[in-house]
Amino acid sequence: MNNNFTTTELLIQYLDGELDETQAAGIKRTLDQDELARQELENLRMAKAAIVSYGIKSRVGLIHKEMMEELKTNTPATGGVVRSMLRYSLRIAAILILAAGSFFTYQYFSATPEKLFSQNFASFKINETRGTGTSALRNAYQKGDMPAVIEQYKLLQQPGKEDYFLAGNAYLNSKQPSNAIDAFITLQQKNKTDNTHYYEEDTEYFLAMSYLAANEAEKAFPLLKKINADVTHPYHQHVSDWLLRKAAHVNTAK
Repeated sequence: MNNNFTTTELLIQYLDGELDETQAAGIKRTLDQDELARQELENLRMAKAAIVSYGIKSRVGLIHKEMMEELKTNTPATGGVVRSMLRYSLRIAAILILAAGSFFTYQYFSATPEKLFSQNFASFKINETRGTGTSALRNAYQKGDMPAVIEQYKLLQQPGKEDYFLAGNAYLNSKQPSNAIDAFITLQQKNKTDNTHYYEEDTEYFLAMSYLAANEAEKAFPLLKKINADVTHPYHQHVSDWLLRKAAHVNTAK
């Protein structure tokens, strides 16, 4: 998404509160559906904070003002204009490079399992499931009623594999990562016992997210590393090299 200038500009305007209600609603829908958009928004938010912290905007503005005053007063020849603009452009570039370095350093060293979870978690969409049956639990999940999903799950004497998977996601959405972990691990165990692969790759990703939410980075990291290394994994694009580096730092910092 960061190759799309128009969308990036809209995200900046969204961040600054400059969009009308219709545009803002459209961006919200995009953010709900596109993890890369959410990551870009978070990066823009952090960059904005870095700019404010380092006073970059005022410094760049001052350099621009100096350049314009020099061009007005000295009225140099064409070659002089080019040299002046180059000199000031290099100064601005140096400031921006410093800001970028500060931004990425801040992101890296301020990372925590909880931050990595909040920045990267996206709810599982029921239309992504490979199940075709209907149940009260599944219907509740499809409606986004997570408390009802959990309630239905508790009533089941013999939950099916989809029940475990959707319940795990409902717990994760409800900020109950320990219960989510239990549900996902149970599903993995049942798959192993039955030699099946229901929601196998989905479970790996959401179990990793659950471990991050539970502040268990040492358990999340191997799963994230596996997903990142497998380009055919459905969640490969959700685990970027940058996310993996931050997860590795959090893991070793514990």
